[in-house]
Amino acid sequence: MKKELKTAALATLMALTLFGCASNPDSASNLAADAKQSENIIKINDLKQAIDAADKQVTQSIKEELHWFATKDIEEANKALVEAKEYYAEFEFDPSKANSSSGFFSSINNIDAANESINTFNEYMTKATTLKSSVLSALSETFDYRTQLNYIDAQQYFPSTVQELESDLKKLVDQVANDKTAAAIAAQPSLVAKQRALEIKTVTAIYLSDAKSALDKLIKADTAKDAPKSISHASASLTAATAFIAADPRAIDEIQNKAKEVIFSINRAEQIALAVKKLKAIQPADYEDHLISYEKILLSISNTLGAEDRRDLAFDEQGKALVTFIEESLKDLEVSIQTQQQLRKELKDQKSYVALLEEKISTLNANLADVKQSLADSLAEKVAKTKQAAAEQGNKTADVETKSSALKETADTAAAE
Repeated sequence: MKKELKTAALATLMALTLFGCASNPDSASNLAADAKQSENIIKINDLKQAIDAADKQVTQSIKEELHWFATKDIEEANKALVEAKEYYAEFEFDPSKANSSSGFFSSINNIDAANESINTFNEYMTKATTLKSSVLSALSETFDYRTQLNYIDAQQYFPSTVQELESDLKKLVDQVANDKTAAAIAAQPSLVAKQRALEIKTVTAIYLSDAKSALDKLIKADTAKDAPKSISHASASLTAATAFIAADPRAIDEIQNKAKEVIFSINRAEQIALAVKKLKAIQPADYEDHLISYEKILLSISNTLGAEDRRDLAFDEQGKALVTFIEESLKDLEVSIQTQQQLRKELKDQKSYVALLEEKISTLNANLADVKQSLADSLAEKVAKTKQAAAEQGNKTADVETKSSALKETADTAAAE
């Protein structure tokens, strides 16, 4: 709002300067002064637009982190912009002061001083932008890792480490700014190694921290005593997933799948350990009931699938029979699916054929209509020609009869005479 008020006030003062200063506006003697005032106002307006553009550049430079890349250049640019605004403030509400001296010992006026400051601002901003491009080019690998660390939000998991790496990177950036690009490039591999290590550490924390906590919990509970093989398998699964991340920390889809496998193996180990503890707690007299409970589970599965009751077999044989029944059912299902797919294809082909026939019939009907219309037009033309010929013939006959009548009348007249 303050900026808008200043602009409105400036416009009002300009109008007063143009139209209210001369004692007699409608006088040729004032034209030179009016032209000078117009030129002055144009300069002031151009300066104001340049300052506004500079403010937008400053806002954009913050988004692009130009101050971080070119600290000294941006500081000088900001200083120059402040000076330009100070000079502009001298005549912002009184355009007549634009040409006043910018200082007691200065030979330059306010508006020219302001324009010089704007030019200085633009020069430093250009230098800063160029420097950033040079830095990104010279240190492209480390900035790729910096982007990746920001993407996975390493700051959330290891803020102190991220800050240390940022400080190390800033030192390399400053080396490029101080024309020590070769030294910065030479130091880059060491920083990249740290950045990659942090990326691996962060990805591991994101996808495997829950699994590691769960496995540590089982180990502390001495679960390995009841399910040593299962716990060992779960531990190996976690190790394999960790190694995979170390080799390719950006293969996120595969990492997620491996993390699920680790959780699955840990949960399986926990369930096996619980089952072993229950077995150890069962009294010999309860062995039969325990086995019958498992038999009921297998029977329930058989009944649900419609398989034969094979409780007369050993448990492992019952399991094999169920597997065989399921495989055969799946084969039948696959054959049924293939048959359905074939029928759908044939139906689709038939529909396409019918559509093609309908299209051809439609085309033939259209052609037949054209032929009928052509025949009708031809017949009408022939009828018209016939009628015309008949009319012409009729006219000839009438002429002959007229002539015959005239001759006869002439003959009769001659005979009478």
